[in-house]
Amino acid sequence: MDGAAGKLGGMELSDLVKQARGGRVVTSGFLDPEEQETLRILAARAGVSLTWFGGLPAAERRLGVLYPPEVPQVDDPTWTGWLESADPEKSAAALRRTLDPSELGDVRLLPDGVIFAARSAARKRLRAAGLEAGDPPEKTRPRARSKTRTLVVPSLRVDVVGAKGLGVSRSYFAKGVKAGKVRLRGRAAGAKDEVREGDTLMAEGLGQVTLVRIIGRTTRGNYKVELLAEK
Repeated sequence: MDGAAGKLGGMELSDLVKQARGGRVVTSGFLDPEEQETLRILAARAGVSLTWFGGLPAAERRLGVLYPPEVPQVDDPTWTGWLESADPEKSAAALRRTLDPSELGDVRLLPDGVIFAARSAARKRLRAAGLEAGDPPEKTRPRARSKTRTLVVPSLRVDVVGAKGLGVSRSYFAKGVKAGKVRLRGRAAGAKDEVREGDTLMAEGLGQVTLVRIIGRTTRGNYKVELLAEK
C-alpha cells in the first residue's frame, strides 16, 4: 500500500487514526502484513500509540489497537478459538465462509481440529451458524514464547537482526531471505534491506522479531538494540 490510507471493511484506516488522535481507543480488524505497515505509518505520523494483537504466537494476521499517548495500556480484544473436527480443512473453510476477513486472524490446522484467532464477538456468530467453537483444550493450546533482549549487532541488515533475534546462524537466516520466506513491512525482505525501529521481521517457520528500539552505538560503531523475539 506504500503508505496509502488503506481500507478496512469500508472504513479508511486513516479514519481509525483520526479517532485515536481525537482521544478514543479504537480497534482495527485483522490485517495482513502490508495493511499493518500502512496502519503503523499512519499512526506514527499522527503521534498516536499502536499495539498489535494476533491471538496466536507469531501470528501473521494481527489487529491493531490505536489510542492516545496518555492512555497507559490497552486490553487484548482477541479470542483464541477451537473447532474439533475429523476434517480440519473442511472446518477451516466453513470458518472462513462464516466470518468476515476483518474478524478472523490466523487459522491453523491440527490433526483433530482447527485453532484460530478471532474477534471476541465472533463466538456468537459462529454459534448462530452452527459452528460450536470453544476455547482450545489444554493439549492444543498454543504456548507463546516471547523474550525481550538487549543485544549488540554490527548492522541493522535483515539477516543480522533476524538471526540474532531468533537465535539462528546468519547464513541460515539469509537463505530464508533469499527464498522469500522473510517479510518486512508487509513485503518479502531483500538481502540488503535494513530494519528500522518498530519494524517486525516475520520469518516463516521460525517466528518473528521486532526491533523495539535502537539504544545507541558502541565505541566500535556497532548498534546496541532492544529486540522482541516471538516464536
